[in-house]
Amino acid sequence: MKSKLLMIIKIGWLSIWRNKRRTLISLFSIVIGTGIPTFFVCIAWGFYAGLIDDVARLMSGHVTYEHIDYRNSPSNDLWVDDIQKINKTLNSNAEVLFTKQIVNLQGVAHTAKSSVGISLMGIEPSKEITISFLPETIVEGEYLSEGDGRWVIVGKKLAENLNVNVGKKFVFTTNDVKGELVEELFRVKGIFKTGSKEIDGHFIQSDIELARMVAGLSSDDVSQLGIIVKNPDTHERFLREMQKTLAKKNGVFLSWQQIMPDVATTIRMDRTAITSIMVLLVVIVLFTMFSTILMSTLERKREFASLLAIGTQQIELKLQIFIETIIFGLIACPIGSLLGVGVAKWMEGYDLMDVVGGKTEDMTVGGFGMDTIITPLFSAPLILQISIFFFLAVQLLSVLPVYLISRISITDELRSI
Repeated sequence: MKSKLLMIIKIGWLSIWRNKRRTLISLFSIVIGTGIPTFFVCIAWGFYAGLIDDVARLMSGHVTYEHIDYRNSPSNDLWVDDIQKINKTLNSNAEVLFTKQIVNLQGVAHTAKSSVGISLMGIEPSKEITISFLPETIVEGEYLSEGDGRWVIVGKKLAENLNVNVGKKFVFTTNDVKGELVEELFRVKGIFKTGSKEIDGHFIQSDIELARMVAGLSSDDVSQLGIIVKNPDTHERFLREMQKTLAKKNGVFLSWQQIMPDVATTIRMDRTAITSIMVLLVVIVLFTMFSTILMSTLERKREFASLLAIGTQQIELKLQIFIETIIFGLIACPIGSLLGVGVAKWMEGYDLMDVVGGKTEDMTVGGFGMDTIITPLFSAPLILQISIFFFLAVQLLSVLPVYLISRISITDELRSI
């Protein structure tokens, strides 16, 4: 049995090289069909991973702890307390990289020139420098430091709308946790430019102690506690565990998808589009391969009839066709995957705007600017899934040729010789 199988494999190998041009065309189509989706997945998934990490670090983490009603109505009077104890417990967890205490306030910034609705985020400057990319986007002045008092950093667009520069003042009006109207004078320490119209035009940061003072919160109260985890792909399990063990009665742990639904929806739609393109490529590759295998089978009908006449079993001929498609897949799919990975690796470090043209400001997802530097994500399980998917798709092509073998009329084929 083993020797017969080896003989069938050898015959299958020799058969596919009878027509080298057709075989090379088929192999090329599978290589391209496997390589293109692999390339796009590595590039696109890399952009998504970078975007998710940047947004999580800038805003409120991969996982966020906040008041149970804050998501429905993010008002200034909804906060969580006993935060120092929770923060200490989280920082001792092996899955946590960083935590960031945040006080969010919604209000209006106004000068003699104009008024603009803004969002103030009170943060811990010493932590933010190591966590967020925002300190790297300062174009004028400098970033915040601990104990900066009324100094804040503002977006480039907001500074233009308010007609303020580094060192200038503006008034911030908001409500404290008691609902009372408060006004505070802020001074600009730095101006940042992220490329996002929403952030550059309506976002400011201050020392968390200033935000607490404006809101009327104690040092143990925050609007949100952001949690940066080591592996964002497994944060759902971490979220459930923390909800069971740490969450207070009025607090809830939420994933970044729940905190930033616009970003999550856009990424999900983009991934669906890429998957659709991959399916279309499969259809094209299958059509090319199907023609090759079908023609190869039809051309050998007399050969198969002769083999059947001398006692060859139908199952052996069917197995031969099946082995031929396996050989095609085993050769072409790994090469296609390596080609896709290789091209993606070669493009690493290029600016996407230099490749496709356009402005960095146009690359936004859910209001957040994307890093346009190409940084592929090489996920071995994902690349293997694509290769296996194409391999199995190619194997489906043997179904009709195998069926045709069972329909061969030995008498008719031999009579036509």
